[in-house]
Amino acid sequence: MTWRGVGGVFVVGLSVLLAACEVGPGVAATCSKIAEKCQLPDGPLGVCLQRECKPGEVTPCFACTPQH
Repeated sequence: MTWRGVGGVFVVGLSVLLAACEVGPGVAATCSKIAEKCQLPDGPLGVCLQRECKPGEVTPCFACTPQH
């Protein structure tokens, strides 16, 4: 394999990794639907899941939870 081929494999691999750890657009500050990407308070990305609503909250209620 040539250096050009190795570089292409590296770029493709890096693109796949970065797509799995997307930060920025598409990451919600607050949850509004199930499976939406969200930012946890301590930094890592999470996923929105439905949770039990507190008294007085309008249903449905969601929480950002860790992915792993």
